[in-house]
Amino acid sequence: MRTLAASVGLSLAAAACSAVQADPHAVPLDALSENQRPRVEHVLADLAAVVPLEASAVKSRLDVYDFLLDEMPFTGGVVRELNRGNWDIFRDREKPDRNVFYVLDPDGISLRFELVLREATRRIYVSKGHFQMGLFGTLVGSTVVVLRTVPRDGVVETDAVVYVRVENVAAASLAKGFRPILESKVRDKSGYFIRAAKWVAEETAVRPDWIHLQVNGSRHVDAAVLEEYRKRFVPK
Repeated sequence: MRTLAASVGLSLAAAACSAVQADPHAVPLDALSENQRPRVEHVLADLAAVVPLEASAVKSRLDVYDFLLDEMPFTGGVVRELNRGNWDIFRDREKPDRNVFYVLDPDGISLRFELVLREATRRIYVSKGHFQMGLFGTLVGSTVVVLRTVPRDGVVETDAVVYVRVENVAAASLAKGFRPILESKVRDKSGYFIRAAKWVAEETAVRPDWIHLQVNGSRHVDAAVLEEYRKRFVPK
């Protein structure tokens, strides 16, 4: 497993520094801040899995999709209010940080996501939390998520890769044996906020006034963010 980590880590570093066109899912380590780079390098140093998420075409505008990614607690609240999912997505109530959000899943998953790099068509997140893995118990892990959002021909093309490190020693020693299960779990759960943003973005493209009306007054949606949504996207 460490051989995998070393190989992938070297390829990422090479891609980031190469003068030729780089892999869009490689992590540009040199572009990260001094505070964020060690956290990303920690994940890449001992990889249990590298999981590509399914590519998708979002029938909406990039400014809409970017807003929904920036405001994931709002996006998750819309999805929850309209019975499209039951995850709880929120910021720290006492010390909210625009770049940090938390995800709680009734299936026993708890994750903290932090945006560590934002470019015109690419975002990089670091997450940490735990997954319930059935007979394998609780997996404590960290991930680096590279998400691309590229506008093309009237849609936003999205794809992503998740780099996974298993933190707890007992689970890490078993990682090779349950790697297909781990990859499946990561693929399903880590893509949730991408799918949530896709649905709300596509609804916003055709009926933003309906979205606004349906969630106005909802306890799941921040009123100030909803007002910003209205100003930006609901026709006057």
